Amino acid sequence: MGDTSNMYTLGALLLTSIVLAHAVAVIESVLGVVQVHGPIKKIPVIGTHLGLIIAVAIVWYLKINLISGWGVNFSDDWMTYTSNAMVLLGIAPLKDAIISMVNKGLRA
Repeated sequence: MGDTSNMYTLGALLLTSIVLAHAVAVIESVLGVVQVHGPIKKIPVIGTHLGLIIAVAIVWYLKINLISGWGVNFSDDWMTYTSNAMVLLGIAPLKDAIISMVNKGLRA
């Protein structure tokens, strides 16, 4: 049999991407309730990259290195956390496509 670590890495990325999407939605909702979402969105770097900041915080808090399953490693922790967060944000369209595909298959 072939190496299945790539499959597990993709699965972990997809599941973590789902967690990230919900975490971003909850945090933006809470920011809206306390009426600071608008002012935060106007801050040039933070407002446009709030999802990335939340992703880095999640990866840092969980101390995970999802892309190490593909042989990607970095010398510094900040590089590991940032690159994993960027991959999580980048995989969101793939996650959405897979969820859509599964939903369509379940209805057929």
